[in-house]
Amino acid sequence: MQVEDNSRSDETDLDNSFGYQLKMLQVDVDARAREALAEFDISPARVTAMIVINKNAGCTQTALGEALSINRASAMKLVNILEARGFVTRAAAPDSRANALYLTRLGDATLRKMTAALEEADRDVLSPLSPAEQEVFRAYMQRVRKGLADCRRGTNESSDEG
Repeated sequence: MQVEDNSRSDETDLDNSFGYQLKMLQVDVDARAREALAEFDISPARVTAMIVINKNAGCTQTALGEALSINRASAMKLVNILEARGFVTRAAAPDSRANALYLTRLGDATLRKMTAALEEADRDVLSPLSPAEQEVFRAYMQRVRKGLADCRRGTNESSDEG
């Protein structure tokens, strides 16, 4: 009986797989963010929605969904949850078919505390890197994201950068 050699070159090694490493980093970062937000009993995704609403006061659920890359039904569910918690309120929008979204005073005050907790979590996650390395790491992540967005649009404007 012959045993098949399943060992492969480094090209299949997960340590060298960008996608795998990125996914594992995302899992770890998400876990640390959830720890930081535990006292608030809220998920990172919901805090992200609050941040988007805060930065775009008066946005519609459709705009929120687009900013978060989620469908309208998911955006509505998210807003319903945040509204039930007293963090978000709906108001009349210029387009009578839509609602404008705003943080409430409670939402604003709580978001400040949650943001501080998430910033501390980010510092923990990035602590193995020097401040200069953190800056470069962020720049590279933004550059890769821009490159992917350009590819989806059929352009590759970022390929000429250093």
